[in-house]
Amino acid sequence: MKVKIQKPLLESIVTQLIPFTEKRDNTLITSHILIDANNNLTLKATDKEIGIKIQTDAQIIEKGKITINGRKLHNILKALKNDEIEIKNEEDTIIITQQNSIYRLISFNPNEFPEFPNPEDLDKLKIDKEEFIDAIKKTFPVIDTNNPKVELNGELFDIQEKTNFVSTDTRRLAIYYSQGKGNTKQIIVPKRALSEVKRIFKEDMDIFYDDVYLIIKNEQTLLFTKLINGTFPDYKRIIPNNFKYELKIPKEIFTNHLKQVSIVSTEVKITITKNRIIFESISDETIQAKTSFEYESKIEEFTFGVNSKYLLDFLQSIENEEFELCLNDPNIPFMLRDDKFITIVMPLMI
Repeated sequence: MKVKIQKPLLESIVTQLIPFTEKRDNTLITSHILIDANNNLTLKATDKEIGIKIQTDAQIIEKGKITINGRKLHNILKALKNDEIEIKNEEDTIIITQQNSIYRLISFNPNEFPEFPNPEDLDKLKIDKEEFIDAIKKTFPVIDTNNPKVELNGELFDIQEKTNFVSTDTRRLAIYYSQGKGNTKQIIVPKRALSEVKRIFKEDMDIFYDDVYLIIKNEQTLLFTKLINGTFPDYKRIIPNNFKYELKIPKEIFTNHLKQVSIVSTEVKITITKNRIIFESISDETIQAKTSFEYESKIEEFTFGVNSKYLLDFLQSIENEEFELCLNDPNIPFMLRDDKFITIVMPLMI
């Protein structure tokens, strides 16, 4: 194999591939990037749980394929000038050249690089691309991390005639009701994979799935992830059927006052009266914060405690000028609602 390519282009691609490589053991082929020069240049990286393939243009002088350690290649590219580089192999040796700079690295057998799943073998999720990105952005903060129940470390795609995207960290539950549809199936997508999807895909994409994989692709890029094998909680049972109070509240003024109190404590007591919403820090008596704004309601007085982060995650993800706060009793879950996105929050005991 022998190719020539502009260094900035290759560096930008390798930067995207690095998170998908094996990081702990350089003796594994999954610590390498596969470079395949055929009609165009294709680069692949995978740790077998998640993988990515990116195609790009390059001057292909001799066809072939090689593997090269991802970290070492990334460091070399960062050190080189923004000019054309040449990559070629001589048996198991990879030679990277730019002007007077020459690097020699070891290649593994490229035929042993793991195969990627084929999207043509999977079902397709039919969904507006902007809606999909919006759903992931809004529900992502509620996915748990390092929970012993592995299914909570991912997001549920409840795929049917109308697809729901669901996440929970046991203290709150987020649901995005989309118009997406596909063959009925519930799949759990790892948080790590969704983080990469948010980073890499901005516009055009197609989404495929089965019992084992989720694949997202466009003309240049294909990302796959293995799904989490588990049973997601029955989220529909957690959603209250009705509420005593459903309030429409201006987002900006509510957020500003909540942030003022959160400076002192993330645990906040909120009191709603007939003409005011009051925010107070829940902390020791030596440090306190309190603020309020005028608000007309039919509530005599309703007080509840909450972790301000849960409210701010919701408020900072929505675009509308108002949101709905739906309440029953102070010590049972309440709901935040914005069109087709809701978050159900467990209050603090105060």
